[in-house]
Amino acid sequence: MKTSAPKYALIKDHLVQGVASCRFHDRLPSENELARFHKVSRMTARKALDELVRDGVARRVPGKGTFLKKQGFTQAYFHIHPFSENARIFHVGTRSRLIRSGMVTLPQELDTRLPGKKAVGIQRVHYLDEQPACYEIRYLRADCCGAILSEDLAVESVHDLLTRRFGLVITRVWQRLEAVSLNTAVAVELGVPPGVPAFCMHQLLIADDRPISYVIYHMRSDLYAFEDTFSPQ
Repeated sequence: MKTSAPKYALIKDHLVQGVASCRFHDRLPSENELARFHKVSRMTARKALDELVRDGVARRVPGKGTFLKKQGFTQAYFHIHPFSENARIFHVGTRSRLIRSGMVTLPQELDTRLPGKKAVGIQRVHYLDEQPACYEIRYLRADCCGAILSEDLAVESVHDLLTRRFGLVITRVWQRLEAVSLNTAVAVELGVPPGVPAFCMHQLLIADDRPISYVIYHMRSDLYAFEDTFSPQ
């Protein structure tokens, strides 16, 4: 099943192509310029720019605009796309199932990652074309993210809720990708036998030097692939 890409994603692709072709050298088009050119709302244009800021490609300068970040020379680079964006790249349908959510005790191994003893805990399964592909375990700071429990977490993007609803601007992301064998609990949720190989990604989201979310994704290696195109700089 193929799904059409959202308008902000098409605008983002236009910007990325413009950067790759050197049409945009320093300052990116403004929200108003993009909105007029693509005949969309300013909010849609802003989301496209926000995506580039989140990806670390661009930075916002209050009162001046959005500018490309200066990149050092890179011989090897791989960008790990968010689940929804990866699904769009491969033209597959998506949905999510909420397993549980609520206040939980933060695991001891995350004491140095997130502050506090309690955290918002979220467990979800994400589907690609109706097949369970990704199991998510997420912890969020209780002091600034507690209200997220009142949202429809089977439908809403956590990242969008943090940035749009709660005004938390993600300024830095740490992540690690490794190969693992699925334990029984995760394998059951993903509909595969225990012990099958999978990708495991750990990710820490930071907003203005404050760690706000730690998430662990287990992704079926038979359904999930990573693909990227980039220009070494």
